[in-house]
Amino acid sequence: MKIKYKIWVMPAFLALGAALVMLNGPVISAAGPNDRGKDKDNDKSNCRVDQDRHGKDKDKGDRDRNAPISLLHVIVVPGNPVISADIAWVDNCAGTKRYYMADRSNFGVDIIDAETESYVGRVSGMAGNLPSGGGTATTNGPGPNGVLVTPDRKLWAGDGNSITQVADVDPDSPTYLSIIGSANTSNPECDDGSNHYCGRADELGYDPEDHVILIANPGPLSVTAPHTGVDPYATLISAKPPYKVLGQITFPGAGGAEQPLWIPALHRFFLTVPGKMVGTTIVTPATIQIINPKTRMAEAPRVLDCHALNGTTSVATTGEALGEDQRLLVSACGNPIIFDALTGAPIKVITQVTGGDEVWYDPGAQHFYNHGNDTTIPTPVQSLAVIDAETDTWLQNVLDIRGKNPAAFADTTHVFTIVQINAAIVAAPSTDNSTCASLGFKGTGCVAVFGR
Repeated sequence: MKIKYKIWVMPAFLALGAALVMLNGPVISAAGPNDRGKDKDNDKSNCRVDQDRHGKDKDKGDRDRNAPISLLHVIVVPGNPVISADIAWVDNCAGTKRYYMADRSNFGVDIIDAETESYVGRVSGMAGNLPSGGGTATTNGPGPNGVLVTPDRKLWAGDGNSITQVADVDPDSPTYLSIIGSANTSNPECDDGSNHYCGRADELGYDPEDHVILIANPGPLSVTAPHTGVDPYATLISAKPPYKVLGQITFPGAGGAEQPLWIPALHRFFLTVPGKMVGTTIVTPATIQIINPKTRMAEAPRVLDCHALNGTTSVATTGEALGEDQRLLVSACGNPIIFDALTGAPIKVITQVTGGDEVWYDPGAQHFYNHGNDTTIPTPVQSLAVIDAETDTWLQNVLDIRGKNPAAFADTTHVFTIVQINAAIVAAPSTDNSTCASLGFKGTGCVAVFGR
């Protein structure tokens, strides 16, 4: 079902400024100074759109590109109300031109045509909103979690019970929308074959050079009682059938494992890894782990010093996204922060919004997107933040109550967000204050679409 409404809002632009600080960590050499931001492999493997960055008229192009966005309409998916969802992903290059949403409430991944902005189908058969820590295959974490589509039109999704699912999303294939393979990411420390405590397989990234998937298990528990937390880890999986597990990397003392991201210029995965605190004391700092898929080992990490970056006592980090000119947006220390991906040097702390979970880069608009609380107003509210990735400048926050995890389609520069409600709202739809409800759809949850 496709539902379209338009609401136009012209939010004010506010001035932005932030001091630069240095980030501890190694510098990895790229192919050379002339390759910075122009690496052909980078463009290919990150699904870049071929375009003149400013158009024929640079000033006009910048004005159009940075025009304010607003809520255009919402898309309601069939089935159960969306009360548990996770990561979303837009296919800008594998040929499907579709939006994929991890919808635990409906036990699968919802698919929306990003061109027509209409629901087209669902890959079913995943865990759903299951609990963790129960020791059985049905109490070993929810799913789906992280999602992405590889160039061969295979959907990869982290699922419950430490399973990574592979599904066919090629509309011309006889196995379209079917799960065609899987990989088990459990390990002996948290799973002995009978007792299952490794938890969900979560977010994932893809290395198109070596055809490798990296996926995180953020919350494993010990297989022996009292089932306390053990070190988070990540698993390397071949993206070619039969989807063999290639190796695993643990992160001693870490407080989780979040977003893997392929950095083509460095031929490495980056993985955001939260740290640990005891009271107000930092025991383990947040890091960006650097993983070599050829050696299947972690190299010296980049340490996120939150005190130096934005003056906070924090070990938090979640999503990351790579833009042009090797700009890397990371949600860390409570804010979106832009770094130089090659050197690790911080470029700008975005203070007008708090950090979110998934962040996104849209090559069509040259914008980063982040969901968090709008800190420019007295009472912060959940909003979609727009950041100019060319000038490292915050542009606007757009109200998106109960929204999260933006993903943009480069051809239209429209931004999709998951609007997730809860069971109490389903039971009493009149209490719904979400973005969906603002257009008359109460008690359902939805996908919101923003654009110019």
